[in-house]
Amino acid sequence: MTLYCKYHALEPAAWRCPPCHVDFCDTCSPDLPGEATSAVHYCPLCNGELKALGAAHSAPAFWQRLTDFLRYPFSPAALVLLVLAFLLPLMVPDGVVAHVARLGFLLLVVKYAWTALEQVSTGDVQPLGFERLLAAKNNELALGAGMLLVAMVAASGYVFTKSAFYGSLLAVVLLCVVPLVLLAAAVNRSLGSALNAEGIKAALAGIGPLHVVVCLLLVGLLAALQSFVSLFADILPLAAARALGMVAYSYFTIVLFVLCGYLLFQYQESLGFTPAGGSAKRKTHRRADDGAVQVEMFLKEGNYGKAIALLKRDTNKKNASLTAHERYHKLVWAMNDEQSLLEHAPVYFKVLLEAGRDQQVASLLRAYIERIPGYKPEDPDTALALAEAFERMGEYKLAVHVLNGLHKDAPHYARLPEAYLLAARILAEHLSLPQKGLALVQFLEGRFKTHKSYPDIQRALSALAAQMRPRTL
Repeated sequence: MTLYCKYHALEPAAWRCPPCHVDFCDTCSPDLPGEATSAVHYCPLCNGELKALGAAHSAPAFWQRLTDFLRYPFSPAALVLLVLAFLLPLMVPDGVVAHVARLGFLLLVVKYAWTALEQVSTGDVQPLGFERLLAAKNNELALGAGMLLVAMVAASGYVFTKSAFYGSLLAVVLLCVVPLVLLAAAVNRSLGSALNAEGIKAALAGIGPLHVVVCLLLVGLLAALQSFVSLFADILPLAAARALGMVAYSYFTIVLFVLCGYLLFQYQESLGFTPAGGSAKRKTHRRADDGAVQVEMFLKEGNYGKAIALLKRDTNKKNASLTAHERYHKLVWAMNDEQSLLEHAPVYFKVLLEAGRDQQVASLLRAYIERIPGYKPEDPDTALALAEAFERMGEYKLAVHVLNGLHKDAPHYARLPEAYLLAARILAEHLSLPQKGLALVQFLEGRFKTHKSYPDIQRALSALAAQMRPRTL
């Protein structure tokens, strides 16, 4: 069964937190920094170590891959075996030699099928090639599985000669037992442990009711193959009929083992099976922004306090990104956290200005004023920077607004003359309010006589006074 991430419903789960009973995908399972091969993933909810689920939980169910299993014997290497299975009865005359040759060929087919089982049990359903077949070191298990199949076929064949009904019944029973034996042998890496009741019972418990489906599938497939062989048995020479039978049973053997290999892969957790190389720690790569993932989970859990704290921590980092500030602002705005909005605003405005987001700054200030009537940045440097930006944009009223009352809010601000001279110029030149501009300059003239900006104040005062003087013809 495919498990899915709690927080990303379309993503297959790759990790589980046993205490929280929550499944996570790779996207939302933060890991500690370190070597990729030794990274350890931790639950973002309780900080406990996550348990890897393995790829089996994201794999399609075995019935969805059924056509792959049925096509498997037609891969190049397996097809060579099927051709040999057909040629062998035609080339070797009946007798002891023929029986030995058939037994040896059956063991070769089982060797191929067992190696395919081992490969498919890792989730790799690509057809097995001769190179990997020759390199596989599984002769003991493959030989044991082959001899077991020979013994089962011989037993059912013998009973069939005595009674067709009981022989067929025994064949069906053995056909249902074989998958469990193969699963138990693969799990324990031992054929001996697969032949006892405990091993078979554990395999049955591992795949559960699905065993019935597997039995029906195998019985149906074998019956179809036998019907196909019987259809031609009466019209073909005896050697050709035997050749066709060898091909059918070789085909069935390969499909049987490949199917069992995929069952091992899909049900590896319940079977207690560890694929070859599966004991190594999963190779992972640390994501660039685990914080955003954790925030997303906290929000979905309704834990807004932790989400805000996490985002605030990101904004307090040195050289925090604009994205971090935007995320924090959006959340505190949505939460209607006025205090956090006021505290964050000066920094956010500054970051936006540095990023060249002038229009966004203007829209943001209007939103602040609408939510908090009369709002102005408390930081005088931020107010002056905003006023300069608004003047460039032609947002003259906003420029004057952020500087209004600056001498009261920051009476000792060193750049106050510069700020008020800017406001006076905007009032006089762009808003047609020279009287108010003159009042600001007169305030500066009376208070900053020793300031380095005093000559500028004097020039602005003279210019505004001249502008205010009635014109004569």
